[in-house]
Amino acid sequence: MRFLNQSLAQEIVERTMKIIGHNINVMNEKGVIIGSGDRKRIDSIHEGAVRVIEDGAGFEITADEAEKLHGVKAGINLPINFHDEVAGVIGITGEPEEIRNYGELVKMAAEMIIQQAVLLEEMQWDERLKEELISQLLQGTEALTPYYFERVKRLGIDLDLPRTVVILAAENPSKGYKWIRDKLEKDDLYVMYPDCMVLLKRVHDAREITEWMQGFELLHCKAAIGDYHPEGISQSYQEAAATLKVGKKLDPGKSMYFYQDYKLAVFLARAHELGISENLAPYFQKLQKQDKKGELAETLSAYIEENGDVNGAAGRLFIHRNTLRYRLEKIHELTGKDPRKVQDLLELYLSILQGQIK
Repeated sequence: MRFLNQSLAQEIVERTMKIIGHNINVMNEKGVIIGSGDRKRIDSIHEGAVRVIEDGAGFEITADEAEKLHGVKAGINLPINFHDEVAGVIGITGEPEEIRNYGELVKMAAEMIIQQAVLLEEMQWDERLKEELISQLLQGTEALTPYYFERVKRLGIDLDLPRTVVILAAENPSKGYKWIRDKLEKDDLYVMYPDCMVLLKRVHDAREITEWMQGFELLHCKAAIGDYHPEGISQSYQEAAATLKVGKKLDPGKSMYFYQDYKLAVFLARAHELGISENLAPYFQKLQKQDKKGELAETLSAYIEENGDVNGAAGRLFIHRNTLRYRLEKIHELTGKDPRKVQDLLELYLSILQGQIK
């Protein structure tokens, strides 16, 4: 397996040269110089390194010996070992007598740099794999194979834990994502998308997230939270995605939207997408065309918000009860729907929602 590339080799060169002040060369597993303080030597074969690789042991070269070899200067060449393999060779330029004491120090530094780089790459690979697996999970478990669950188990993900989906859409993604990541707990999962971050938060009840997200509104972000579903996370994800969409239209001033608060609006939005909401007549839109001052629309909205309570609606609008009754009758006349009847009021309300979420 190849552990060294030019970028990492040059990093080793620059970091070790700061320690000892001598030129450093790094050769790959074939003896080719891929990193050097003397950039002109890059891509040339180092015969001393070839010998180190063949023998698996260090090799010192004096000035006299260097003249007999190709692409070599006086110095010490030591194997860079990683996972019981010779991953490459590190060379220190200079007379062996002067630099011998630096040899093991430089070798150890090089091996530590490689170990850190490989570990980081493995961690990044695990993160990418984890995000890929989570993305698949959000689409539903129907098409997932036993191999999928093996990989999930290998990464230490427990899919049986109760989780709810939170979708975070941030004006400043880096700031918003950092805030969320700093608050992540052990069993929380997340995946990054270009326009949002999807968090699988370990909770039984979506409302538990409110306390966890205290201070969130200061980020100028939008968050939508789906319900918890024991049978799988994909439904919670679909709920959160739909809630974010309708929530931003219905309540643009809010920063947090719970599916529980927008069930009806989400239902209408999905019905509209499927083309099955056409039978719902645009009563409210007809009313708006006839209502030049907007009084009737305002009255209907207030009446709905007060749950059909005449006194409450009149008080909210600062009008007399008789004025309210007159306006309700006018709404009935223009739309054919009497807001004082529950079924008609429901249809008027659905008409309002449908117009707002389109």
